[in-house]
Amino acid sequence: MRHRIVLAGFGNVGREFARLLLEQRTELTREYGLDASIVAILTARHGSVENARGIDLRKALRLADAGVSLESCGRGIPKRSVDYIRDGRADILIEVTPLRISPRQIALDHVRAALRSGKHVITANKGPVVYHYRELRELARRRHVGFRYEGTVMDGAPVFSLFQEALRGARVDSFEGILNSTSNLVLSEIEAGRTYEEGVAAAQRLGFAESDPSLDLEGWDATMKACLLANVVMGGRLRPEGVPRQGIASVGAESIRDAKSAGKRVKQIARGWREGRTVRASVSVEAVGPDHPLFSINGTSSSLVVRTNMLKEFQIIEHDPGLRQTAFALYADLIAIHEGRLSP
Repeated sequence: MRHRIVLAGFGNVGREFARLLLEQRTELTREYGLDASIVAILTARHGSVENARGIDLRKALRLADAGVSLESCGRGIPKRSVDYIRDGRADILIEVTPLRISPRQIALDHVRAALRSGKHVITANKGPVVYHYRELRELARRRHVGFRYEGTVMDGAPVFSLFQEALRGARVDSFEGILNSTSNLVLSEIEAGRTYEEGVAAAQRLGFAESDPSLDLEGWDATMKACLLANVVMGGRLRPEGVPRQGIASVGAESIRDAKSAGKRVKQIARGWREGRTVRASVSVEAVGPDHPLFSINGTSSSLVVRTNMLKEFQIIEHDPGLRQTAFALYADLIAIHEGRLSP
């Protein structure tokens, strides 16, 4: 079965997904009977193009990596991206445009346009899911289309599919985790004797931090993820602006090294918990000892400790993920939709 994909966003994650699709195309066909073609790429900086027969992804990757327009990959798209998504003949939208901390954002417009026009949606963009999860879930159900978002938290680790598929019937009572790779790497680098600036530069070289890493360093990314988990798996109604938040930008190198001398490590920890019928969340920077389950999570690794009414406490750990792991989340969601598993 052929799936025609519109890819909204062609930054680090979008390009890595394109590479993965190229590498796995034969296996997708052989193992799953899935013929996936990207028929349009929508970008803010490199132009937007379509090709009904499928865009030459190798050429698109070369052009984007060189920082030039994609216009030679197909026919230019004169419409606004929202109008194109609504009117286009594709059947899947993959939304990986940059994160925005706002209820109103172009990514939300993209997702709404796709769902309302009967298209499946796969996204690694936290914004629409955090602010409008219930609306988008119900819209997808009414239109009988897929809405999947595994790549929004912990890259390719199976977080939402675990909670919403394998652990159906279990109530999540609380969670705590290290959810931002950039912040965790910078803290680890400072602990090892490097400067804050060197830690940020290392995260940028690895592709985790953008040229403006403020969303990571000021705690917004971790707060978005904490709210997303609280809202999706705990039934909360949180917005990141109302959640106590501490980024690592305010943490001095001396306090990190003092913690190390005392046998502790400084970590940014995102939490969610229940107070009666209310779900709450926070993001804080604190020193933890060797007996804490997040003590050993260093570098770009991430982890989530979950407490439920059925399985008590368990921990998910993802060691040193890269862009490939986020791209894999999109890839796995694509297979799930192809197989009829429309939501996690």
